[in-house]
Amino acid sequence: MVVLLYPRVFSFVYRLVPVKWWNERIAYGQIRDVCNPRIEDYQALQKFLAKARRPSLARLGDMEKRARHFCLIGKDPVELPQEGKITVNCGKDEKENCLIIYASFNKAYPQGLRRLVDHVSKSDFKGHILYRIGGWPNVAEGDLKLAHVPYAFKPCFFREAQQLGYRRVLWLDASIQPVVSLNRIFEEIAAKGYFAIGNGQYVAPFINEQAAAGLGITLKECEKIPSVSAGLFGVDFSHEKAALAIAKWHQAARDTAAFFSARPDQNALSVILFQLDMQNWAPLSKIAESSELLSKNIYFKIDRGYVQYGK
Repeated sequence: MVVLLYPRVFSFVYRLVPVKWWNERIAYGQIRDVCNPRIEDYQALQKFLAKARRPSLARLGDMEKRARHFCLIGKDPVELPQEGKITVNCGKDEKENCLIIYASFNKAYPQGLRRLVDHVSKSDFKGHILYRIGGWPNVAEGDLKLAHVPYAFKPCFFREAQQLGYRRVLWLDASIQPVVSLNRIFEEIAAKGYFAIGNGQYVAPFINEQAAAGLGITLKECEKIPSVSAGLFGVDFSHEKAALAIAKWHQAARDTAAFFSARPDQNALSVILFQLDMQNWAPLSKIAESSELLSKNIYFKIDRGYVQYGK
């Protein structure tokens, strides 16, 4: 009987601790089943993310405020975690190509996700779209325990798609709009095992010593590592290196320091691709800001204004 009551007593004692003093153990310790979270669990985690003293966030620099106010669940009662799968121009059981899109309940990111889903659904893309608004990806494997890690939802969503059996998976941020057919991008993924676009910068200015050490590298070495865009990235899981890249990215998110830098997911992915000699990237010129004149050679445009302000 004591053993059966222990988790409930443990959770009750945790709740006596003021939120500002919570740590990850307290926050996740209150969840009855981390692989099957309830709305109440997301609400408790939301309180932890916003109110707890989290010293590691100071290492995020200009990203600290964004990470602090990251919303797993909306303030409005109707803003509950949502997920879905849409089949586009293929069979419902086909698992060759998969587009994954996630949006938190911040600003107009849900609107950006819906706009992107609508665009791809009406295109010639052949594959499935997996999307989530709020909540967290790959909870079945316990990845909700990474909700405090900035941008860890990206490798977690890749992991979920892999577990579901998809072969080629492409991540697009909610601010992205494809200009060319996504079939063309998936053809590139199939040809070389991955798709990435460089961002014209290096890792060093945006990383710190702790994060670098968590990735098994030094700050000095980061000066020579080009930075990749983490807002659009794809892999073919049948390619050994590509699958390994996602595994390492997911592992880095579980490290206590690797994702706590000014560009969390981007720095980690850039270092991992460098270490695996996966740097056959498309040039930055393949992306354009929405306000720029689009050339015939552009793959994607970024509409940050839309996800920031809904227009």
